[in-house]
Amino acid sequence: MEYVDHSFQVGNRAAERLSRVPAVLSRWSLEKKMVRILIAGVLGGAVYYVWGMMVWMVIPLHAPTVNQFPNEDAVIEVLTAQNLETGVYSAPGFADESDMSNPDSEFNKKHAKGPIFSVYYHADGSPPMPPMPTSMLLNGFLINFLAAAIAACLLSTVAGGCCGSYLNRVGFVTGLGVFVALIGHLSYWNWMYFPLDYTLGFVVDVVVGWSLAGLIMAAVVRPEACAAKGDSKDAAG
Repeated sequence: MEYVDHSFQVGNRAAERLSRVPAVLSRWSLEKKMVRILIAGVLGGAVYYVWGMMVWMVIPLHAPTVNQFPNEDAVIEVLTAQNLETGVYSAPGFADESDMSNPDSEFNKKHAKGPIFSVYYHADGSPPMPPMPTSMLLNGFLINFLAAAIAACLLSTVAGGCCGSYLNRVGFVTGLGVFVALIGHLSYWNWMYFPLDYTLGFVVDVVVGWSLAGLIMAAVVRPEACAAKGDSKDAAG
């Protein structure tokens, strides 16, 4: 009768199972991180969403920088008479790049004389704010959620390094807000002649909004080491 060393086979099976533990733990850690990113996206997006409502409806940040036409009906009549489609229009207009490079072109003469303006034209009507269409509210929250989720993904990549502390993580999200304000709003002030007070209103809006969102997101997206330390303290308590 052939002797079979069952203890050796059991030992091999145990070793094989143990070898799978790191992969299982790694997958569990990744899933845990993804859950935190999603939670941070929802909470951060909700904070920025509420903040956006406040700066337009409660806090007098933007309203004073949006002026009204002295004779609105006359302006509407002129625009409507041109049968414009929904879109962005600017004046003075130019036919091609040669108009811009030729100092004697009508474009350059009109540009030098002024006025210079852009019109964001929506041909069809829409319910005023408030009340707002449900689709607009949902789209607004979805946009904020996606932005916050991307910010949370970026935050998770640095949470264990330069942004290990809570305040550093808040500062990181605030820095993303500063980035958006610079490239998304100050650029229009420089290139498109947006008024400075109107631009600064949006700069404050974006930076403060993402700072507030960062206070929540930084508490959710944190280094795994800190999370493990916190969990051990909770278990000890």
